[in-house]
Amino acid sequence: MKLTFEKKSEESNVVPVDFKAVEKIRETLGSQNRIDPACIGLSLLPNRTINDFLKSIVGPGDEVLTVGPTGENIFRAITLNDASYYEFYERPLFLPDSQGLIARVTKRTKAIILGNPNRFNGIVYSQKEIENILNISSDVMVILDESTFEMSRITAFELINKYDNLALIRSFEIGINNRIEFLIGNSSVISKAEIVIFDRSFTNSRLANILFKLKTGSDRLAHLKDGRQEMLYLSLRLRMFGLNCFLTPDYSLVVNTVMSEELMLQLNKAGVRALGLARFPGLNGYILIPYNIEIDAISIIDIIENSVNAKIENKPENKRLAILHQSESVGGRGFEEYHNVKPTHRLESNIVF
Repeated sequence: MKLTFEKKSEESNVVPVDFKAVEKIRETLGSQNRIDPACIGLSLLPNRTINDFLKSIVGPGDEVLTVGPTGENIFRAITLNDASYYEFYERPLFLPDSQGLIARVTKRTKAIILGNPNRFNGIVYSQKEIENILNISSDVMVILDESTFEMSRITAFELINKYDNLALIRSFEIGINNRIEFLIGNSSVISKAEIVIFDRSFTNSRLANILFKLKTGSDRLAHLKDGRQEMLYLSLRLRMFGLNCFLTPDYSLVVNTVMSEELMLQLNKAGVRALGLARFPGLNGYILIPYNIEIDAISIIDIIENSVNAKIENKPENKRLAILHQSESVGGRGFEEYHNVKPTHRLESNIVF
């Protein structure tokens, strides 16, 4: 993949630069992911990798099949190429539906974009199901969004040398609201990508900072682990409030509450970037609290506790709350009954998942 920088000017002149830092980033990514650097297409701007890749795949009259709600950036990338898209939703909810997806492919379909795992509902497609999709046609490019790979460790990497119509998209988080993306595929796939144009704001110092963050992997892994612990703690506390919630494979949290719109607004004001899931069939009233490497569970708990405090029962003094799975709870609530216990300085709960 050839790389150039675009100078921000009226003439839009393309200015060649020294790409040693970019190649170092590619080599480091390859080494850490045990991937040949030649199989990596690097983009330094979030939400641009799929956009740029689609330019080399679809054209006027073509169709892109997307699984789940189509992101705004993907929608723009598709329509700018005079192509259309179709949003496919799995049935039944929360289970993969490769056969249903395959049945929706038409002669106009040139690409399928599938989040695996799906960040919004946690659906995971097995390797066999992915191969069934890949075998529809060699002319249909299957793009697996593996941007949550660092958390979930779910990947179809073993298939890239077997198929010329498979591309993986991964991202690398280098701090809050700051990440880079890269594309993985065999030499045939990488050669299909058009020239990637990076914004000139990526100075040598910024590239050096990205490379430094990459090489300090132990610090990043520690932060990732801390983030997972925060999300796990958050999920347990919300269950104690009587809220129905579950963690997805990438440690994002899906929460069901009758106050979804109000709660989402408050979380977004606090910078949490909660997302409404009403666009998914059957998920009206659900919101997603996405995993973030800098997530702070306590601040989110404070917001939610203040929001729902009037709608849940207070825990009686010297009582223990038994928290059960939704199917085992009474009246759809996330708790069963209170049991008398001896006074204690810590909150005790029986957690059943």
